[in-house]
Amino acid sequence: MKHHTQHPGWSGLAIAIALALATQGCNDNSSEAPKETVKDNSYYRSLAEGMVARMTHDEQLGMLVGPGYVFANGAFEINSEALNNLKGDVPGSVGYINGVFNAESGLDIAASKMADGAAGVRISPTREGEGGTFHGTAFPVGTLLASTWDRDLVKQVGAAIGNEVKEYGLDVWLAPGMNIQRDPLNGRGFEYFSEDPLVSGVMGAAEVEGAQAQGVGTTIKHFIANNAETSRSIVDNIISPRAIREIYLRGFQYAEEHANPWAVMTAMNKVNGTYTGQWADLNTKVLRDEWGFEGFVVSDWWSGDGHYADMIKSGNDLIEPGGPALPYGYGDALTGLQEAYAAGDLSAEEIKQGATRILTQVLKMPSNQGDVASNAPDLAGHARLSRQAASDGMVLLKNEQGSLPLAQGSKLASFGITQVNTLKGGAGSGDVNAAYTVNLVDGLGQQFSVDAGLADFYRTFFEQNKTSSDFGGISTVVSCPEPALDASEIAAYAASNEAAVITLGRNSMQGQDRANAKGDYLLSDTELALIDEVSAAFHGLGKKVVVVLNTGGVMDTSAWQDKVDAILLAYMPGQEAGHAIADLLSGAVNPSGKLTQTFPASYQDVPSSAGFPGTDTDGDGTIDTHYYNEGIYVGYRYYATFGKGVNYPFGYGLSYTQFDYKNAAIQSNTLPDSNGKVTLTATVYNSGAVAGREVAQVYVAAPAGALSKPAIELKAFAKTRLLAAGASETLSFEIPASWLASFDGATNEWVMEPGAYKVYVVPSSDVTGIAPLTFNLASRLVVGKTTPGALALPAGVTEASFETQY
Repeated sequence: MKHHTQHPGWSGLAIAIALALATQGCNDNSSEAPKETVKDNSYYRSLAEGMVARMTHDEQLGMLVGPGYVFANGAFEINSEALNNLKGDVPGSVGYINGVFNAESGLDIAASKMADGAAGVRISPTREGEGGTFHGTAFPVGTLLASTWDRDLVKQVGAAIGNEVKEYGLDVWLAPGMNIQRDPLNGRGFEYFSEDPLVSGVMGAAEVEGAQAQGVGTTIKHFIANNAETSRSIVDNIISPRAIREIYLRGFQYAEEHANPWAVMTAMNKVNGTYTGQWADLNTKVLRDEWGFEGFVVSDWWSGDGHYADMIKSGNDLIEPGGPALPYGYGDALTGLQEAYAAGDLSAEEIKQGATRILTQVLKMPSNQGDVASNAPDLAGHARLSRQAASDGMVLLKNEQGSLPLAQGSKLASFGITQVNTLKGGAGSGDVNAAYTVNLVDGLGQQFSVDAGLADFYRTFFEQNKTSSDFGGISTVVSCPEPALDASEIAAYAASNEAAVITLGRNSMQGQDRANAKGDYLLSDTELALIDEVSAAFHGLGKKVVVVLNTGGVMDTSAWQDKVDAILLAYMPGQEAGHAIADLLSGAVNPSGKLTQTFPASYQDVPSSAGFPGTDTDGDGTIDTHYYNEGIYVGYRYYATFGKGVNYPFGYGLSYTQFDYKNAAIQSNTLPDSNGKVTLTATVYNSGAVAGREVAQVYVAAPAGALSKPAIELKAFAKTRLLAAGASETLSFEIPASWLASFDGATNEWVMEPGAYKVYVVPSSDVTGIAPLTFNLASRLVVGKTTPGALALPAGVTEASFETQY
């Protein structure tokens, strides 16, 4: 292992500063106060340029690739022999950025350590030869965080995760995930925020801002269109340039502009014929030239087709994990770059450019800032934050006749194996090695009188019937079938308890998509029978039945929602799951979460359903092409535009109180300035009997013109503070011209078309019966220009050849 330990307090950054000071010479005006150095990105880039200029060619190349893995002891292990200048490892780090030590040049740049875990920091909880534990806090999954619609809270979560990254001695958090939830069967959808790019962008920016304020890097991912797990390493997603820009890129653009992430991670898949990590249109023309991105671009692990020079030339600066792509048989990454340079296919300037971009950010990181890991983050405080985020994001889908909240201390019959096998998060790299997970039956027991005999039945069944499977050595998936209860047993529980809670669970995982089948998207026969029999028994005695959904994403509710009194969508709530769910059921917390994804009436109503997850176009039995047939009509844009009924609309969520919207008004309009904006206000009143919070959403209906338009699109939102009964708050919303514009591929422009724009300030995307505000635009307004021909479809493919003609 290339690991130098002399002068541990002298990082490359410290050496560079010392050298810079030494070259300043004498200053006759010594009485003048020195100017304070602003350590912004330009400052670190200047340092990086000087260091890269002093590096050898091999050192520069070494910055562009991780050390790679070797297969040993039945598992992948980091190739320590290729890891340069690591100053203290963190077991469980998923990757590294090589450092440099050269006594002759004076360079001492520590290697940087990367951590997985979209819902928290995923490292090894124990360390060989050391006592104690090193757990990360398991926060709610991305979809649940976004369902809070609370940017400030999500920023706090980002800050807590960033703190754990730093205190455990790491440098980069490989998150947040920002892909669009195009189809509910995406196995990795739980990591992502929404079907809407504005929600994704705001929430992603909030997490980035919170984490990076702690002095660690983030990588927004997967850039772009990782919208299915099937064949994700080879599939070619065919997407129109308009859909790419309006749906799949826009959230990333928002996060880049508002939070300045230090890194962007490309996806494994292709888009329009080219792997994203090898696509200059994406990584250079759009990300850097159009958006002004100043960080570095890193590949997803073992992505691409082994043409490593193409990655660097496209603007994908860092190849991870480096070494040979062991799962796919591609050659060694560093060797590939060396051979490309020798052949003239990769220039010295391209190598220096990538090294400079990477080093600019590396110099900001804890390993090169002299930070000493405490290994003692505030896990107790972070657990409290996780519980708050979970309870603030859960969505109350149904609550007939005020069935919820249940009185604290009331006697409950708790059904469903998931009350014991409670899911804190999904499986794969987004998992977190938390110290514990509070299951639902234990959480309920803290606030209610849970039927002990029934609880013991489920605990015993679980212990006798559970199975475990390993997910790539990084996650353990525990499964258990749903036990069947006969009608007489259920009738006895109904007689001795005041209400029933039925918990239904669905796991999701990286690398595997879900299925529109019983036991997954649909309820199993055993689950349907449980709902039927419990509802019949409890309703027969005038008692309520509540369903809790502990799931990674959307599932069918049409077959059973009318049979129960209340439905609480808990998603995957993190390690405090049981406590947070009980908080909602008892009314200790008033629900304020709202859907960031639509619950359709059936999976067949999803516009992408006929083609998901793609097709086998070459007849080899493997899916290789995925046509994004719905274009820009993703999620609620489709349902609202084409009048397709849904079970629960985007933006929907109930409360234990009621809210009224009054005095909505446009306060200012600086259009047609291309940098202008529309500002509006509305007052939200709590007209109910208990304190609560409300999410107000602003949707805009753009005028018909040369471009087809969705019926409505979300353009702004805000969440009130906790409003006491009878209290109100006036919310303000700003909609910039850039978010009112549509992409015109014929002219390579973002444009607003002339006509009347309707604006709805509403509690959900269902704007039926709501009178809109309006403003008018007299003539076509060009808001921005884009690179001609960028992101084009493959030769010979037109939008008309694959997009549905609605």
